[in-house]
Amino acid sequence: MVIGSSDAPDLPPGVDLMALVRRFEPVLHFTEGEMFFPMRVDDYLRRAALWSFSSADDPATLLVDHGSLDSEALAAAALAHPDWPLFLRYAPRSLQRRELRAWRRRADRPRFTGVSRLAAVGMLGRIIDSGMRLSLTLRGKVPGGLTAAAQQQYALTTPVRDAYHAHVSTDGGYVIIQYWFLYAMNDWRSSFSGVNDHESDWEQVTIYLVPARGEPAQTAQDLQVGWVAFSAHDEVGDDLRRRADDPDLGWVEGTHPVVNVGAGSHSGAYLAGDYLVRIQPPALARIFSAVSRVRALVFPWTRNRPSLGVGIPYVDYRRGDGTRIGPGSRRPWTAILIDSQTPWVRDFRGLWGLDTADPFGGERAPAGPRYERAGLVRASWADPVAWAGLDKVPATPAAQAMANAARVAELDGIIAELNEQIAESQTELRGTAAGMEVLPPAMTAARRGRDSAGTRLASQEQAIAGLRERRREAASERDQLSQVRHDTLTRPPHAHLRHRATPDTTMSTGALLRFWSGASLSVLLALLGLALLFERGSLLMTCALAVVVVTAVEAILRGRMLVFLLGLAIIAGALTLTWLFLTHLRVAAGLLALVAAVSIGVANLRTLARR
Repeated sequence: MVIGSSDAPDLPPGVDLMALVRRFEPVLHFTEGEMFFPMRVDDYLRRAALWSFSSADDPATLLVDHGSLDSEALAAAALAHPDWPLFLRYAPRSLQRRELRAWRRRADRPRFTGVSRLAAVGMLGRIIDSGMRLSLTLRGKVPGGLTAAAQQQYALTTPVRDAYHAHVSTDGGYVIIQYWFLYAMNDWRSSFSGVNDHESDWEQVTIYLVPARGEPAQTAQDLQVGWVAFSAHDEVGDDLRRRADDPDLGWVEGTHPVVNVGAGSHSGAYLAGDYLVRIQPPALARIFSAVSRVRALVFPWTRNRPSLGVGIPYVDYRRGDGTRIGPGSRRPWTAILIDSQTPWVRDFRGLWGLDTADPFGGERAPAGPRYERAGLVRASWADPVAWAGLDKVPATPAAQAMANAARVAELDGIIAELNEQIAESQTELRGTAAGMEVLPPAMTAARRGRDSAGTRLASQEQAIAGLRERRREAASERDQLSQVRHDTLTRPPHAHLRHRATPDTTMSTGALLRFWSGASLSVLLALLGLALLFERGSLLMTCALAVVVVTAVEAILRGRMLVFLLGLAIIAGALTLTWLFLTHLRVAAGLLALVAAVSIGVANLRTLARR
């Protein structure tokens, strides 16, 4: 099925779009327990209904009921109500508690076994995580039975057609193929203890093609993969993409990239495994930053250990051990071409699922492949090259050579201009210096103290020094560019990455620690509650003791008792010094002097020993 033409005006007429899309279509490896797979838009709409809010104060209005909707009706309704907030409903209703319990007991329901995400992080992360989960009762939340209802609705789709919607475009020397995948449900929270749930989900895999021989392509065979980018939760820009020769990237039949799909979340990963994701809501950024600084101050040896980052812990299961779709599997793709003129892509700016009005956005359904929720065109759709940080990367060695030559010519011009400025500044500086030399010594000394020739002389010398430094930098860059090979493949495949996403291997914790990670917050709150109710002495000391007891148990279970005792000693020492400063300033100053004397003495002895 082919819809529309293409957004790729630079492709020669000899390139068959469908052949091109088929040649590079990805292979999706899902996690065992996944219930939703990519489907055709027509199959989704056939079982969906279209709703709208005519105003913020009015209840939702049914525009097109289940069984009466298709892509043409969707586009027509969007044109008829351009100012109304539109959204689709895939499941007619959520299952009630009794129905949900029966659904969970079904023998044919996919099963999943996860790991303890809370055991992988500290107490602060658990506290904030509990607050975020409690906040779901106050903000828009997808009903608990909606996943089951959506799964039942999805199971009625026969025959099941695994499909992608491909968008082809060109930019900056690249031919870009975006494979868009529509899922009936994102059940990351309810099925896999993730961040959120929302009805329907749109994800993508983007392939950046370059000429195989550096010449304009005439057929699909004349193009090869330069870069691949998977949509992900915790990567942006350069970190989204991988080069075709990256060892982390798997291939089927040489041209089909392997994508390990997140369970429920449907994010993509290059390496199969469990990924610990630490979410840091913007509203809590200052708290996380303060905690990180305190941790680095108390435990300085942890500064370069990113695995101990502070945040709300979630696990994205991208194991690749379940259903596989695409070339080399038993489930082939149904390919559908779309572009900016495809009616439903162009006209429907609403949401593909339930609109919960969640102010955080996590529980709201997404918009389609072309639009954001606010109705603006997605950057990944309109500017996929910039979205993956490829604006700065030439598509071919020839383009790289041209870019280098242009930069060398620009640097030659900069150096020539700097030479002229230095010569002019030298003449001016020497004139100032000559004027200083003919003055009597007494007058020269007096003038150096005022804003006159002496001050001007120093300023001119600094200006020339700055010009010379700029010239050295330009000359160094020019010489280096003149010597490098004009081929991006000479660089290591991970050289462009700021953060290389890899599976977390530290989450295989023991049963006792998994139990404690789930119970520790309740134990701490219970101890604090008992202290508030029954303590008759020092309430502050009792609460502090409760915190120490809970953290000590955690340190024992994690095998970090020595670190805990050291941190406790540092904190106790800091509190003691603070108390002494407030009450006995003389004693505190004396202790500080002794500590400083020991530290300086040890440092000096080490220096002498090295000599």
